[in-house]
Amino acid sequence: MMLELILSALILFILLMGLMIFFIRHQSKMPYYRISQADCVAMLEKALQGNLPEFEWHAFIGMSIRDNDNLEALREECCWLDEMAVLGTKSVNGRACVSFSKEGRKALEKLLDEWQHKTDYFV
Repeated sequence: MMLELILSALILFILLMGLMIFFIRHQSKMPYYRISQADCVAMLEKALQGNLPEFEWHAFIGMSIRDNDNLEALREECCWLDEMAVLGTKSVNGRACVSFSKEGRKALEKLLDEWQHKTDYFV
């Protein structure tokens, strides 16, 4: 009776360890937003032109950028702009585009000027 109990516990332990190893090796990575500096510059240009789609803006500010601290800092500044300077949306060619206040446009111009000329030496 004792031998059967020990054997059952050993089999259960081996099964659990096997499952744990399987899930550790095959776990799905949490997705994160991948964007480049050129993509950010293009997005800022569209925002200043008034034709930045709302979904693109919300995708940018809504997902963290884990592989580049500088771009994450830009995203955080844009989150602040979203809270303080977005007036709403307007329809441009049938698409909902983000509309910024005058102060928001000035902040966007400043960010665009900074990011057009920024060089990342730590790539």
